[in-house]
Amino acid sequence: MLSVEKMNDNDTTVIKESCIMDSKPIITFAGDVALFSSLEASLVQALPQDSSEWRRSYGRAVKSVYVEASFISFSKDILPKQGDWHLIQQPIFHIFWTECVDLDAYKTTVREEIEAWLKILGQHNIQDWMIVLVETYDIRKTNKLLPRTTVLDKIRSDFASKHGDRCLSVINPIRSESRSAESWRGLLARIRHLLLFAYNRTLIKFEEVIRDQRERRNEPGWNFCQYFLLQEELAFVLEMLGLYDEALVQYDELDAVFTQFVLNSNVGDTPEWLSSFQCPFENWSGLVLGQTVNQTQRSLLNDCKASLLEFRSYLFSRQCAMLLLTFKPWEIAQRSLPFLHNCIKELEILEISTPPGAVACWVFLCCLEVLQTCERFNDSGQVEAYSLYTASLWAYARDKLRDLGQLCGLMPGCDPTSEQLHTVVSLSGGMGDCQGNSKQPTPTDKLKEALSSKEAFRKHYLELAELAMGTFKHIGRIRSARMIGRDLAAFYLQLGEMQKAAVFLTDALKTFEEENWRQLAIETQLELADCYRKMDDKERFIKTCTVIASAPELNLSTRITYFDEMMNVLEELRTESPLITSFTDAFKLVSLEVSQHGNKVIIQDSTVEVNVVIESRFPKLILCINAAVSVEGVKDGKRQNDLPNPRPQEVPAEKRQGSGGKKQQSIQSQRNDTGDAQQLSRCNSEEMKPVNPALARLHMVEHLDYKQDKSLSSASIVSKNPKQFLRRTNSHGKYRKISSTPKGDFSSALVAENIILKPGRNEFVVKSKAQEKGLYRLGQLSLLVADSLEFLSSTINPRVSFEVMREPSSVILNKGEKDLLAGLEQEMVLTVSAGSYTIGENVCLRLRTSRGLQMQVKSSEESLTRDLEVPLPQSEPFQTLSILLRVLAELPPQKDAGTIEHKVTLQCPWKPEEKNIALHFQPPLMSSFRLHTAYTRKFVQILVIGLNVQMLELTEPTLTLTGNQDVRLGSLNPTSGQKLIVGSGLNVSFMWQLDVGGVEDTCPIKTEFKVHYSPIINLTKLVSEDETQLYRCNFDINDYKTLFVVKSRVEPTKGSEFCRAGTMCHLQLDVQRVNASSHSSLMYEVLADQSMWAVCGRTAGVISLDSVDKQNVTLDVMPLIGGFLPLPLVRLSKYIPADQKTSSRDPNRKPELSSHTTSHPRLEPFSPGQVYNSSKAQQVHVLPSATASSATDASLA
Repeated sequence: MLSVEKMNDNDTTVIKESCIMDSKPIITFAGDVALFSSLEASLVQALPQDSSEWRRSYGRAVKSVYVEASFISFSKDILPKQGDWHLIQQPIFHIFWTECVDLDAYKTTVREEIEAWLKILGQHNIQDWMIVLVETYDIRKTNKLLPRTTVLDKIRSDFASKHGDRCLSVINPIRSESRSAESWRGLLARIRHLLLFAYNRTLIKFEEVIRDQRERRNEPGWNFCQYFLLQEELAFVLEMLGLYDEALVQYDELDAVFTQFVLNSNVGDTPEWLSSFQCPFENWSGLVLGQTVNQTQRSLLNDCKASLLEFRSYLFSRQCAMLLLTFKPWEIAQRSLPFLHNCIKELEILEISTPPGAVACWVFLCCLEVLQTCERFNDSGQVEAYSLYTASLWAYARDKLRDLGQLCGLMPGCDPTSEQLHTVVSLSGGMGDCQGNSKQPTPTDKLKEALSSKEAFRKHYLELAELAMGTFKHIGRIRSARMIGRDLAAFYLQLGEMQKAAVFLTDALKTFEEENWRQLAIETQLELADCYRKMDDKERFIKTCTVIASAPELNLSTRITYFDEMMNVLEELRTESPLITSFTDAFKLVSLEVSQHGNKVIIQDSTVEVNVVIESRFPKLILCINAAVSVEGVKDGKRQNDLPNPRPQEVPAEKRQGSGGKKQQSIQSQRNDTGDAQQLSRCNSEEMKPVNPALARLHMVEHLDYKQDKSLSSASIVSKNPKQFLRRTNSHGKYRKISSTPKGDFSSALVAENIILKPGRNEFVVKSKAQEKGLYRLGQLSLLVADSLEFLSSTINPRVSFEVMREPSSVILNKGEKDLLAGLEQEMVLTVSAGSYTIGENVCLRLRTSRGLQMQVKSSEESLTRDLEVPLPQSEPFQTLSILLRVLAELPPQKDAGTIEHKVTLQCPWKPEEKNIALHFQPPLMSSFRLHTAYTRKFVQILVIGLNVQMLELTEPTLTLTGNQDVRLGSLNPTSGQKLIVGSGLNVSFMWQLDVGGVEDTCPIKTEFKVHYSPIINLTKLVSEDETQLYRCNFDINDYKTLFVVKSRVEPTKGSEFCRAGTMCHLQLDVQRVNASSHSSLMYEVLADQSMWAVCGRTAGVISLDSVDKQNVTLDVMPLIGGFLPLPLVRLSKYIPADQKTSSRDPNRKPELSSHTTSHPRLEPFSPGQVYNSSKAQQVHVLPSATASSATDASLA
């Protein structure tokens, strides 16, 4: 925020050692000084309280500026002279103040003062002025008539006829604060606007001057230092107005211009002014960053006596000041490293001679000054932003301090000479004294302290190295941190601190190995070996020698040397257990394969053999005392005990179909931990390569965003678990453990002894006895050398497995391709799995079936039987036998589609217990019975329904009586014609006429239906088998005599010849008994369609046939419509009066239901066929009504 400063008439403004932002735009005041003095405090306080838009020319962006001002009294001496461009020292705007409201007073004195004031401004070509008339509000004058012309109007007409906005009237806020608020705000806004307009006009002229000077840069006599100070004035003005980003642009332009001059001088002539920067310099003090202007360096520029580093330091400090004002300390760190490199390059281009170490001192001081400034001005939200650049600054400062340490003899193992001591003194003198009185040590203090002694140098060097390394780790640049760690390791080696050096070398080695930097890793291994040798750490020295001796990047002589050293130290090593090291340090596992014999299985108590192929990287032969492969048992709870296990090399069909390749499928199926997906019996080096985690499939889901109108806004993919992929990798160094791979259980391992391993490819066999059944996986490979060194591999992946089998034999009875049907001979498959046993000779299986089921071996010509012995051929373990059987289940006389269940008892010679197998047979057909009536004649219909897709041909249907001989059946079925076929959706009907004759008894008639059937073997030609089967079924015929005949007719009334709609007619109902019946009381009911007939009177009644066999009833009905109408339906029922016992002649009915009494009359229906309605489905012709007929005739006429 800008501060306010009042300057008197005789004051002269100079740039002091303070911020440019403390300077304010200067405004002069003239006219009534006492009036302005009363308003000055209010103006100074109110101007910066609100912003104003600054619309600049040339299409530049509109800026929002808070304007402050410093007011001075108007004087001719303070006005800018021609060619004077010290803008921040010049008044930019001029205001004349008056409170004259009387026209006569205005004409006599005020007008002359204004004319003289404007005349002086015009002589200096100043057009930015303003006249303010301050009025005092008087409530007593409000009722008086306003004058025709006011003082403000006269001022505008006299001096601002074309610029009316430069004359303004305002009510004095001191005299009437409430009335003056609006006019006061208008005055403040007008001053802000005109002040910025004045700056815009001035800067346009000033920029033209700058542009003109820049165009003359190639002319003789042009001086960059003068041009720099000229354009810096523009930057000062922009900084004073709060436009720090635009001020930074001015300094960046100056930086670019100077850099271009230096680059051009490398290929052309050097300008005369640039030669002043080539003089040897004796001062290399570093940067001083802040918001103040270094007047010492600026005066050197004005005199063209500044050195290159002094000019660069001043320019960069001004750029940093602008960045600090824009709250971007991280950008200072970003610009620092290119700035330092550029300065060093310019020193080389201009061939400026520098004392030894001077540039290193200057760079070191600059780095520390920037780092301290970033720490002083940063906040928590910018740590990540500037840490990305401060890491390189810490590292650069460390490098320069190391260079100074080597120059001055301060490195470990060196003693400074007298010449080096003189160098330290000269370097300290060139740094100068530290500036400021800060309580914290300055960069100059730190550097002088570091050069004062070896202990101080060591302290500061290690501190800088740790800060650089920690910052690199924080931003994720682990490689840079490891390289600093290697330098620290070399530093500690010079100090003789081997333990600390080993820590940094181990961390670097880990990173190089992870990123596959083989050459760097081997060089680090050589340094580690030397370190461990000096530490007398035999175990780690042996491990490091194994890696060096196996490294193909080194020459053979070096590898042999370290191999011999390893063997010599192994002889001296005395440990209780062998030293374990990584298998991959010296060997490569090429392939691993479980030996498969003829059966391709491993049976319990047999020998398991695994062929191992490895590649030795050692330069000489080596004796392997013991080679072992660990074996792990796999718990598999998903197998069923009564089913055979899958074959070791057998892949399920669904696995084979979905695989993208045999190799990929085998790897993926084995990289699960259950081990039950697929078993691998071999693997090679290609399959054992570790999977790159960067290529792992990401668990992503689709995410759609919709607008309020349900239209799609955006589509994206998101991760279900982003923390899994975005977690930070642990980069902290660890001291390398003796064994990074834990040793598994080798108690039941496959072993081989005394193997000579030559350089290159080696093949051997490890074996062991399979003691227990189960699924096993190969774990780790171990090679024991010289009784004290063991090479241990990690878990072999993909997991090679083998299965030790001990399966019992099993027997399964399965149906064939078709469904099991009763009544037809079919095939079934008896599957015998030998398991892990051998089936010898003369072994038989015994099968016993339930009643109605017979079977026989298909190849046998013997008849079907219920007790069958099946001989089994001799078979080897895990061999499967399939035997075809002929099966026939009897078709019982059933009338529904229910399944028929049978049971087969299986007895195996190797199991004492029997096994029951349930079989379900479906009936191929079923039959139903129905009795039809034609007056007193009876017909029997039997429907045969097909239930299966298997079609059957029916022949020789017969229906015979099994009891009553007085009744006769007459067949109505054709004896020849098309074939009778039944199947799914195909039915066949048979018909017989029942002749009861004069039989008085109505007991049920027992019948038996028989038909022969045979399956269709050719659906196209409908050819069936010659051998047929017999289907039989029994039916009982009840209530087979017609007792009553009902006949009805509709007749017109007397005098009418036809029935007509809407006219009453008579319904004649005749009921006749045709056979004896115990029911003489009958009830009739007329059931008429209400849309066709209207029954008048009663619709039901009771008639009695005790004395007569026929009764006639007449009812009144009315047809409602014309046409052929069906007769109303008449229903006849048994009428049981109240308190009358009913008896049944049915001998099968239970005694408690055969007779009973009731207190209310009731109805009982007749059985179908006991009542014959001879008028059913008859129609009567009804003419339309007479009214409708006459209306139709009239319309036709």
